Amino acid sequence: MFWPLALILLAVAAFGVLVIRRRRPAVDGSRIDTQQIDGFVYVGSAALVVLAVGVVVLGLLDDRNGRAESVGVLGFLAYGLYLLAAGVITYASTRRR
Repeated sequence: MFWPLALILLAVAAFGVLVIRRRRPAVDGSRIDTQQIDGFVYVGSAALVVLAVGVVVLGLLDDRNGRAESVGVLGFLAYGLYLLAAGVITYASTRRR
């Protein structure tokens, strides 16, 4: 059951990178730093790819107790919290300017 979870993690990482690359350029008057957002998404997507590889390796080595699935779900939730923190940091940094 760890294969679909690893595939979902890879798909979310690819989707994040695809959205960032196909985004329109920011308006000149925009106060949001798009390069900072790009960096957060790229780092998070790379972490998801590493997590997916870890889920596959853990699943191949020990698949009886569902440890790989637990690690994948916890990592996915951590990615969501990471993006939330990135949004708060980006918003807070724009308010200071």
